[in-house]
Amino acid sequence: MTADKYHSTHFLLLLFIGITWTFFQGIPVVAQGDYCQESPWKGKKVFKEKGCIECHAIYGRGGDIGPDLGKKQFYGTYMQLASLMWNHLPRMFSVMENRKRPFPKLTEKDMNQLLAYLAFIRYISEPGSEHRGVQLLRSKECTACHRFGGEGGTLGPDLSKRKEYLSSLSMVRAMWNHGPKMQEIFRRKGIEPPEFSGTEIVDLTVAVRSYMSPARVPSSAFNLGEPSKGKKLIKTKGCLKCHAVNGKGGKVGPDFATVDFNYSVTQIAGKMWNHLPKMWEMMSSEKMAFPKFTDEEMADVISYLYALKLKDPPGDRKAGKEIVKQRNCLSCHPLRGKGSKDAPDLAKLGPLSNPVSLITKMWNHAPIMKKQLEKKSLRWPWLSGKEMTDVYAYLQTMAKKK
Repeated sequence: MTADKYHSTHFLLLLFIGITWTFFQGIPVVAQGDYCQESPWKGKKVFKEKGCIECHAIYGRGGDIGPDLGKKQFYGTYMQLASLMWNHLPRMFSVMENRKRPFPKLTEKDMNQLLAYLAFIRYISEPGSEHRGVQLLRSKECTACHRFGGEGGTLGPDLSKRKEYLSSLSMVRAMWNHGPKMQEIFRRKGIEPPEFSGTEIVDLTVAVRSYMSPARVPSSAFNLGEPSKGKKLIKTKGCLKCHAVNGKGGKVGPDFATVDFNYSVTQIAGKMWNHLPKMWEMMSSEKMAFPKFTDEEMADVISYLYALKLKDPPGDRKAGKEIVKQRNCLSCHPLRGKGSKDAPDLAKLGPLSNPVSLITKMWNHAPIMKKQLEKKSLRWPWLSGKEMTDVYAYLQTMAKKK
């Protein structure tokens, strides 16, 4: 089997190997510790075992009742993802009743793993286009320095003679590590440094592979990294001398937490490359050492940058209190012993050590809640991600007061 055929038929399987998600941090208004510390590949198992795959597909693999979650990509924070699941429940109940399927109860660990998996689906790289890639080799002037299929320049290595399989991440890592040398060549030859957007990095990689001999594809070729390791690497590699994370670090470059990293792994890698000329110029003037990365380190750093955008802003306790009233929660739930006795007291839901605790309780409580709402002719309480964050802040405060 050739490398490209192997890549296309086993692409998704390999991508999920070795993904680890351990970064999510607590909402700062209320102390809660870290959460969502499970590996997304474990979440894939939950997605199958709990029957989600019977209705939803991931890139064409699974049911067709609900949207394909690989194609209908999610952009947002952790709690926004949780709110989508919550608001989806009425439709889900209807389908499950028609199919006579039991409601899937989740442990807090299950919920951790499932949400981590769903949050990382859109992070996976695209397959790429060889045709577009071949055009990019010329338009980005790669052929001015490198040879492909016996044609091109000789200043750089002949990439078609590479013996190891070339993944998109390996391509970016090699470009990054050779960046300073490449910048000198660009300057000397009067070449404008190429920039990449969209799927161009993937397209370029597929094109380069088309000139290579078939190579064995190791599972490490699609390692997408561990955010917890990436968090440490941006310190040890000196990134925080110029960049900050949520205000902590250097002021020369932009704060990583404010940069838009809502992209796939290869698109984020392309943005890092685009940043290189300006960064190298500044580092040269300050005589700073240029940070180089292994494939694994590059994957870890990029996964950390992606994870930063999934963090939710602080919750508003007062707003949460109003939402509890407006969504008719008190028509069933008592509060400190006052009110209806049809559901648990909201002040006794604690301890809510993190948002997953609340989300899991809400999820497992949903079938009983549905019956109570129907009995009282009340509508399902729709909640946005921000509202869920506010409700969590309020309920945790109530638990602490108790």
